[in-house]
Amino acid sequence: MTDPFPSPSTPKEPIVVPSFTPPVPWLAAGMDEEEAEITMGLGLLLREAALLEYTLHGLLVHLKDEQPAYSYQPQATGGQLAADCIKHLKTMENNLIPAKHRADLIKHLETSVDRFKVRHHFVHGVLDFDPESQQWLTHKGSKARKTLPEIRFTTSSEPWELAVQFHDLNVKILELDIEHFGETVEGQTRKVSVKR
Repeated sequence: MTDPFPSPSTPKEPIVVPSFTPPVPWLAAGMDEEEAEITMGLGLLLREAALLEYTLHGLLVHLKDEQPAYSYQPQATGGQLAADCIKHLKTMENNLIPAKHRADLIKHLETSVDRFKVRHHFVHGVLDFDPESQQWLTHKGSKARKTLPEIRFTTSSEPWELAVQFHDLNVKILELDIEHFGETVEGQTRKVSVKR
């Protein structure tokens, strides 16, 4: 890989990356290392983004005190859920979440909105290698009428970087969610997430 990434804080065991034979080998035929790297990175990006989306849904349900959780805005995207959480936090009048934690949470949520916008280039766009520039491109349609598609250069490491960022945001947001909305469970020293 081209860029250094953070490692897990305290790995308990040596990190072993699985090797596998693709179930449909002809779909992976002809891939070079960089294409395999970007393809695996996309899968990890989707996984980490989905985990954050799940956490954001739970947080919004707690902030709005909606029950049952899965019946409330199940169709919203991660970016919409984060934006709705921000809106609710900015208008909160009670002391459910102290001002300092509220400010931290809003900052993490604003970063989440931005990261989901970048993720859309990979999820709702086309990834293509440009032989002329020897770089990867993402092509994504624009929601605005009569505008050209959004075309941007990317690297094979960008999905990995985004996956790490989504992972870190999920940890931070989930910790604040547990601190303010978690439940005490018998035999546990810390609160646990209600939605997990």
